[in-house]
Amino acid sequence: MKPSNLVLRGFAERDEDGSWFAICLDLNLYARGDSFEEAKDKLQRLIRTYLTEAVTVDADYVDDLVPRRAPPYFWLRYATIWCLSRIHQARQQGRRFKIPLPMVPA
Repeated sequence: MKPSNLVLRGFAERDEDGSWFAICLDLNLYARGDSFEEAKDKLQRLIRTYLTEAVTVDADYVDDLVPRRAPPYFWLRYATIWCLSRIHQARQQGRRFKIPLPMVPA
């Protein structure tokens, strides 16, 4: 397994009400928070719980649960944010991030 397979992609955007929406594109999970950091932290905890249950409680179905890609709309938003961040215009609108998976001995 390559190290790049151990990183999940995600982004966060500020909603009209001022809250933040963070999504993990590779698992189709999302979280909300009052700030970028809060939304991202909630998402990371959700991912950890989801993956733990996928490989333990639901191990018989893990191939259906991981990966579980987000709909194309969110991938398009991710690509848009990526492009805009390359020209430094997306700092207030959205932020991309990578979520490294924790490596725990089996």
